Amino acid sequence: MWPSHDIVELIAPRIPSACVGSAVISHVGELSAQLPDVFSSYYLECRLSAEQEQVDFLACMSMPRDERHRRKMYAASERPPGDTPAWRFAWDVMHRWASPDHDWPSRIPCLWLEFDHMNTRSTAWPSPSIWVGVDPGYPNAHIPSASWDPRNAYEVFLDFIMPAVPPAVEGLLSGHGRRAMAACFQRLPPGGRIIHASLMLAREPVAIKIYGAIPRAHLEGYLKDLAWPGPLELLKQVERTFYTPETADDTVYFDLALHHSLLPYAAIAFSQLQLGEPARSAPGRDALLGLLEEHGLCTAEKREALLTWPGSARESRPSTSVQARIARWFDAKITIHSEQGVGAKGYLGFAPILSLF
Repeated sequence: MWPSHDIVELIAPRIPSACVGSAVISHVGELSAQLPDVFSSYYLECRLSAEQEQVDFLACMSMPRDERHRRKMYAASERPPGDTPAWRFAWDVMHRWASPDHDWPSRIPCLWLEFDHMNTRSTAWPSPSIWVGVDPGYPNAHIPSASWDPRNAYEVFLDFIMPAVPPAVEGLLSGHGRRAMAACFQRLPPGGRIIHASLMLAREPVAIKIYGAIPRAHLEGYLKDLAWPGPLELLKQVERTFYTPETADDTVYFDLALHHSLLPYAAIAFSQLQLGEPARSAPGRDALLGLLEEHGLCTAEKREALLTWPGSARESRPSTSVQARIARWFDAKITIHSEQGVGAKGYLGFAPILSLF
């Protein structure tokens, strides 16, 4: 594994300043220096409107096949860099996942840490929230395998996460909260899948987020079946406007959030798995960014900056002896909330890749 701090330092000159300022990049670099060398890919999440400056940092762990690296992960998860409940919880989850005594990675393929508000500084490092992958076939398959069972995936998630959940938030995964979360899995139509289930312990209030994919024709029925309390007509309008043959396929990637019950929030995402067809093969997502700008969800400056992001190059810096070929990609998400209305986020993805050149 490449050290996270080195990868952030190598990619920093390519990060568009219109989306992520230099002070934020510096803050991300300082945080990444505190993290163990166990992460394989990253996102910088930025808001695309002119009014919002929030930037979040995400880092992914996927289990390497090399047993030596697994032992390294296990050792690295013994002591968290911070001493908040969210830090301790995240490291307990990592320790459990990397344990050589269990085969969790065959059912939990990855973990993500998310650090919110990297554009603000405080005396302590920001606490992480944690995403838990619950579909071993993702992202290698565009549809769930025949063996993936939503009820089993839900039970695996609970078996994995509950021993580490802090007492203060156990209530989120009991009673109404547990039934609401179970419904998100169990009421999926054919072809639907849950990809990540996340515990956002660093947020106030603490929330659970569900990220999944569903055939577009079933989205409205699924949300009605869940009794989603958000603005359904607005979500349908967003879907019709932005899910076009040039931006997406017939699968809708979605976010839902829970705090004891479903919240009036949802999001539709634009995944890398949707870029295969010629009509929407442009990695810069030109058509989507054009629509976002047209409807006032993205500034012209940010649109132009994001178009330059995707690609790959061998990166080197005088300040580090490390060199790496780093792939760069761009994903997007449109959020819908009953009070806050519609917003857009850009996800600048990057990861070191093995290459002879």
